[in-house]
Amino acid sequence: MREGDTPLLNRQEQVLYGRLVRAFPGHIILAQAELSRLGLERSVVDFVILSADFTALAAVQLALRGAPRDGQNERQRCLDTALCAAGIRVLRVPADDIPTDAALRALVAALPLSAPPVSAPRLEIKRAS
Repeated sequence: MREGDTPLLNRQEQVLYGRLVRAFPGHIILAQAELSRLGLERSVVDFVILSADFTALAAVQLALRGAPRDGQNERQRCLDTALCAAGIRVLRVPADDIPTDAALRALVAALPLSAPPVSAPRLEIKRAS
């Protein structure tokens, strides 16, 4: 990288991307994926796991610590509901404790496909110690 260049992904996103690539060989991992094809203009997820035929299997979001900004929880619930309605599982992983490759595979496999109720709390996944 040239001096002064800014990477597309921050350090935590780079770690998660590497683990997703290793956890899902033969799959396509998109970073910073825009969701306009789902009718969600200006909505972006951190990562999308695609099968070899480009079918979306899961959206993966890094959950940052701290208080959410105004309206962020409601926007996230709407996004989660739209993704689940489209048959795309949603996985939120803590940025400060990114699961291992094997744990990511297991977590995605265990996610339900049905849409959560709008009032459902965000799914927070913690790696087993």
